[in-house]
Amino acid sequence: MGLAERARSLAQRFTELPVPLSWRLSTIACAAAGLALAFTTMVQAVHVVRLIPRTPPEIAHDVVMRNAPDNSGRSATFRLLLFTDEFRWRMSSTASLENGVMEPDFTEQMRAVLNSALEIICVGASSQELPPDVPHEQGVASEERRAARRAEQIAVWVRKAITKPIPIRKLNVGYHQPKPGTGNTSDQRRVVIILVLERDDQANLDQALRQAMERESERAPILDALLKEYSLGGGATFTWAE
Repeated sequence: MGLAERARSLAQRFTELPVPLSWRLSTIACAAAGLALAFTTMVQAVHVVRLIPRTPPEIAHDVVMRNAPDNSGRSATFRLLLFTDEFRWRMSSTASLENGVMEPDFTEQMRAVLNSALEIICVGASSQELPPDVPHEQGVASEERRAARRAEQIAVWVRKAITKPIPIRKLNVGYHQPKPGTGNTSDQRRVVIILVLERDDQANLDQALRQAMERESERAPILDALLKEYSLGGGATFTWAE
């Protein structure tokens, strides 16, 4: 007997069942399908919650940048974390960032967010202030080195906060271009951490991150600033600190 004939035979047998029994079987089948759908939805919801923990109190702006492609079409998903003013002031001071005098006390929520990442990118930036009595180019180079040290110090703090081996990268965006009339420059030293949440095999992280930042720059102006207002942010490739 062929497959089609078997199917017709089974269908005929089902229609020959007594009406109450056929209704009962149909009800059981629908209930089983409903339970399966509910279970699948619950599993997916748990996955989403685990993938993206809620915004911790340290963070003023939290943006998820999904499926940003590199030049070969491989993609990555990122999460931008811009720290609040309180943490910006703590972490932008020369003493705490360069001498390790003061360390941030990350909350459990912040630790959970950091531990949810595949990779962590610590962004180092320097303000437009230059050392006095130093040639401009030399001063800019000095501030770019300072930005690299900032990225390294943030990375040190992040390493202490995570509980599993997560690769940490240090992105140096360099020296902030001068803005006439700017008095308080602390806003130019905003503390930013970018998490890699998902990444295709062999995806070029440099290219995918730039795509993500360009695409989401209107939703998060800090991204536009990092790309356009710092000396090392606008090149063909990013500058990664050692």
